[in-house]
Amino acid sequence: MSNHNNLTYWEDCWRTSISEPDLITDEMQADHWNKRSGDFGKDGDETRRAKKIADFFALLDKAGFSPKGAKVLDIGCGPGSLAIPLAKAGASVTALDISRGMLDRIAKTAGDEGLSINPVECSWWTADIDELGFRNAFDLVIASMTPGIKDLDTFVKMISCSRQFCYYSSYIRKDPDKIPPDLYHDILGKPPKTNMFSGFLFPFMYLYLQGIHPVVQIYHKSVRYDQDWSEAADKCMDYLGMNQHLSGDNKEKIKEYYQRSSIDGICNADYQMYSGMMVWSVTPR
Repeated sequence: MSNHNNLTYWEDCWRTSISEPDLITDEMQADHWNKRSGDFGKDGDETRRAKKIADFFALLDKAGFSPKGAKVLDIGCGPGSLAIPLAKAGASVTALDISRGMLDRIAKTAGDEGLSINPVECSWWTADIDELGFRNAFDLVIASMTPGIKDLDTFVKMISCSRQFCYYSSYIRKDPDKIPPDLYHDILGKPPKTNMFSGFLFPFMYLYLQGIHPVVQIYHKSVRYDQDWSEAADKCMDYLGMNQHLSGDNKEKIKEYYQRSSIDGICNADYQMYSGMMVWSVTPR
């Protein structure tokens, strides 16, 4: 069997495995992330965050990339968790996000610290890279844990903007999913969505079947949380709202579900999470 057939079959597998969002528009995505922009990225373990950034730069270095003087595109930049460190390291960064709130945060940091960051408000799903002047325009293109890369087309579009290197990170597996399966069936009346976005394995195999062997780092994290049932319900609705429209009736059913499932008003869960990041060259060596 030829490698061409392998790649074609994998592309078909990728395209047919992705569940399309229900009635999701750019405006809905922007509204969702604008609502989260104030506090997004501020919680969590600062030591773990610092290690992830250090690992990110170590992976870039291992692949042969130096940020000093480089032009970088950050797709789905959020509040700048990678764009800001890259700019501090001497890169000129174009920070793209669908959320004005996220871009306002990153622009303020850039202004306060005198960093070379150009915020661009745009949906990667519908972005025209030729109109934007992005094709083959960057030394490094990154997409870190972002729903902006949702399928093969948005992944290929990302690669098309780079003239040297790309970086990508996403989930490999989360057990269990954030939303209990019975909630999908009993309240939403349908099976859980699978492969909502590309994840890590689809892009990795797409590169591998072309003879591209990225530099890879895999992570594992065990998570346990205990939270008030109303907070758990709000997070559930926030997560589901990224992918579909929730009626008022569905929201009430979700609240009732978490209240009923709680013990003394507290919901708890344990899950295992695996994620990966990879860097590769887009030019032959």
